[in-house]
Amino acid sequence: MNTNIMKSLTGAAIVGATILTGNLQAEDNVMVIPDKGDAIKLKATGRAQFQFGYVDQDNDVNSGDWSTMEVRRARIGLSGTFSDNIKGKVEGNFVPGSVSVRSAYVSWAKSDAFNLTGGYDKPVSSLEENTSSASILTVERSNVNNTIAAPGESVGLWADGEMGPLFYHVGLYNGESSTRNSSGEEAEYMFNAHGGLSFELSEGTELTVQAAYLQTDDPNAELGYEDVTTAAIHFEAGPFDLRAEYFMGTDGDEDTDGFYIMPSMKLSDSLEAVARYEVAESDSGSGIRAQSRYARRTDVVVIDEDTTADRGDEFSAIYLGMNYYLQKYNKIMVGVEFSELENTEAGKLESTSVFGAYRVRF
Repeated sequence: MNTNIMKSLTGAAIVGATILTGNLQAEDNVMVIPDKGDAIKLKATGRAQFQFGYVDQDNDVNSGDWSTMEVRRARIGLSGTFSDNIKGKVEGNFVPGSVSVRSAYVSWAKSDAFNLTGGYDKPVSSLEENTSSASILTVERSNVNNTIAAPGESVGLWADGEMGPLFYHVGLYNGESSTRNSSGEEAEYMFNAHGGLSFELSEGTELTVQAAYLQTDDPNAELGYEDVTTAAIHFEAGPFDLRAEYFMGTDGDEDTDGFYIMPSMKLSDSLEAVARYEVAESDSGSGIRAQSRYARRTDVVVIDEDTTADRGDEFSAIYLGMNYYLQKYNKIMVGVEFSELENTEAGKLESTSVFGAYRVRF
């Protein structure tokens, strides 16, 4: 066959294929991607959270207020899939004045029922603690959660999975802490077990029940107690959401326990109302501390250079808030919390805290 004819036919075929492919993509959004086998897939993630806080306080000695604007969180992460069974993630904190690793781990997934992970991350404790900061309904987590069930990140090895309605997590972590350990001894381990059941009761209605247990040989280490137990329920029915959780931390013969109840309601696709009531009590006279944001920061809690009146043995608080969603993980939050901390060094500490926040995850 004549060479010019061959060139003409080949060119016509290419043009025809291009037109056909273009029509398919325009009409049916079809795209042909070559199979690259076990190619590494990487995804960048991040979140930015900006926050306003104001607190007005008084106790039996003094009264005053305090306010701030701050970058609450700024994180950048990278997650990757390295094969059908191996995945990994690393995430860093980049708050002004502080750069640190938030998590870094590699997972091997045999199936949905069994995943084995090693690295650096939070243990699984309470429902509230292990709900992402991008998804929590209040500007700050409850004080009872922060007091009892908020161990920081640790190096560990853990297994988790799902089997129908059942889910579980079992891990062994290095429980040492550079900030909490005052005993001069090294914590050899921190054991963590978590599990629960999740049911779809009807279309749009779900119920989850779960419990967690953490135990360490050094109560002065990262956990802060010898053992911690939590139990929670989470009920969702259309726009209504209800979360309730009980906490207990044990240190020798002294217990600190409490609970919160948190209902919320979607008033529209964008607007959400939330309330939270919490109570905590400690056998220790100083087992409960005022909230780190922002009730500990006023001069009211400083009696003199040797006395700080931000610890007591009974705590209660009511939070009322509204959240406006620009997108699922792009929201504006406002809230007010009224709290009381009993039996501090300066009597009852009463606080009214006002919060405002903007949070986005990408």
